[in-house]
Amino acid sequence: MFFNRQPKESPDELANRLQREGKLGDLEQELRRYSISKLSAKDKASYFHLWGISAFRKHDRLEAFRRFKEGLEACPDSQDLLFSLGQEYEHRKLMDKMFECFDRCSFPELSSAYILAAARYAYLWNRPDKGIEYLRGIEDAYFTLGIADDHFVYVRGLPFFGQFWNYLVAFALIQRSFSETDAFLIRASQNLSDYDFDSLRRFYECVKSDDYAPVIDELEAQLAGWDTRFPNGYQSVQLAALKGRAASDGGEAVALLQDVHLGPNDFPWLADVLTIHKAWAFQKAGEHEREISEVDQFFAKQPLLFEPDHAVSFGFLPYQETLKPRYQNRHVEPDDLTNEN
Repeated sequence: MFFNRQPKESPDELANRLQREGKLGDLEQELRRYSISKLSAKDKASYFHLWGISAFRKHDRLEAFRRFKEGLEACPDSQDLLFSLGQEYEHRKLMDKMFECFDRCSFPELSSAYILAAARYAYLWNRPDKGIEYLRGIEDAYFTLGIADDHFVYVRGLPFFGQFWNYLVAFALIQRSFSETDAFLIRASQNLSDYDFDSLRRFYECVKSDDYAPVIDELEAQLAGWDTRFPNGYQSVQLAALKGRAASDGGEAVALLQDVHLGPNDFPWLADVLTIHKAWAFQKAGEHEREISEVDQFFAKQPLLFEPDHAVSFGFLPYQETLKPRYQNRHVEPDDLTNEN
């Protein structure tokens, strides 16, 4: 019958079209039209990945887990399915199985966005060694290109170089060893073009010394001459955050943070940076109840904490480290706990 004919679009083409049309809510219904046995190996892997994502989007984590598992059994070499199943194992706090999945993934077979997410999970579970390992493929890609310009690398599927670099710095801070990042920075500055390594190096030295005075001076000068036609929320929050962590007492830090006013064109998540810094400031001031209130607000907006690169850029990695146990000990709904592990 006509209605049983295989769609002409591949599953990926279908998903891309529905996204353009604002109809991703129809994804699961449309996927039901496919005969899985008639799909090529590549399209079959895409089908199962999208099939799991459609359940994930409905917040049905148990069904997503089952679908990703079924998909990986049918397509054992699919890195998209490996990552997504690993993410579901992380949700269930089955960390050995999560790492088993992520260990089989690498860039460019898996997108850089998923690779960064795997590194972020490694950060959340105190495995900087794993995080660094997952980033190796991206590192190699920069040196193959020989250019670190943000637009150049982004259109080639790589993260901005500064974002990647701050992941490495975060892991170095956690390991209390900068030998690898020192060596990487020397190699990068000698072999990659079109990047401001002088500014990167100045900030890095501030991180290592835990003294951000030079960066604070630069930000103050930059904002003094700012063109008001453009948003400056990022720089204003960064300045308040770095000055706040250097303040002599918590009350002074809170005042600095509360003095920042974000505009409609600023990144919304900058407000969450202010929140976590306020929590840290209240801790320094000995105001435990106000600290807990800010932490609660922060987790409501950032349930997976901030990405390591943001924690480095805004100087709150030491405080965010103290919040990891709350994330790691989070409640998992009984329905999500399954024998299918």
